[in-house]
Amino acid sequence: MRLIKKINNNFAMAVDSQGEEVIVSGKGIGFIKIPCEITDLSVVDRTYYGIDSKYIGLLNEIPEDILEISIKVVDYAKHKLKNRLNPNLMFTLADHIHFSIERYQKGIVFDFPLTYDFEQLYSNEIQISKYALMIIQKQLNISLPKEELSGIAMNIINSELYSSLGNTEQNLDLLIEKMTIVIEEFFGIEVKRDTVNFSRFATHLRYLFKRISEKKSISSDNLKIYQSLKNETPETYQCVIKLADYLNKEKNWILDEEELLYLILHVNRLCTREDCNRKGITP
Repeated sequence: MRLIKKINNNFAMAVDSQGEEVIVSGKGIGFIKIPCEITDLSVVDRTYYGIDSKYIGLLNEIPEDILEISIKVVDYAKHKLKNRLNPNLMFTLADHIHFSIERYQKGIVFDFPLTYDFEQLYSNEIQISKYALMIIQKQLNISLPKEELSGIAMNIINSELYSSLGNTEQNLDLLIEKMTIVIEEFFGIEVKRDTVNFSRFATHLRYLFKRISEKKSISSDNLKIYQSLKNETPETYQCVIKLADYLNKEKNWILDEEELLYLILHVNRLCTREDCNRKGITP
């Protein structure tokens, strides 16, 4: 195996004996002089095949302890589930957990739907989510609320379905594309579609679309945050209103304050990462 590029201290790009690119991990592997041939494969703890290059940047954005948690959860999911999982799940799940912890620390808790039917239909995925919350509590001493179970479960469900996208998914992709164009025109920026930043944004829009069918009253705590962000990020708020009007026109969806808050958070995060130099909350 030949190491070809350092990603960080514990991850690197490599080429295996068959000439296929792979991400490898191992304690301190990034300190090895690269490029080089490695004959002692014991320095490699894990190999990750089929990883989309746009997710590699997450390895430098997400704390190592959260990456370790994601690896344990994905290992548990592979043991628990029969379906093949998207090879990118370790990275997208780590990103989701990281953002969930950030939201929780800011006092923002979304009421993801966790109906009896959902729990029965996806009982294995919910069990995996419970395992994830247990690991987070054990290793980080952070007790995420039960509302986060559905968000983690949806990550896993989306991963199971990645190889069989249907017309519904294609329609959602078109809706996401048109909403992205609204954002670009409003802020005068170009959002690169081939980045993990956009993939993250698109994923959260899909969560929003799922949540719209499960109308919930906004909690008093979230309402206070919504009013605060509405005042602190007026441009993002105006952009979100345009997006809400668009969804109302195209899908006859009416967004409540909690859903608007959800959009404010993720539009602001998208724009901040696209260097549009807009004032707003820290992504």
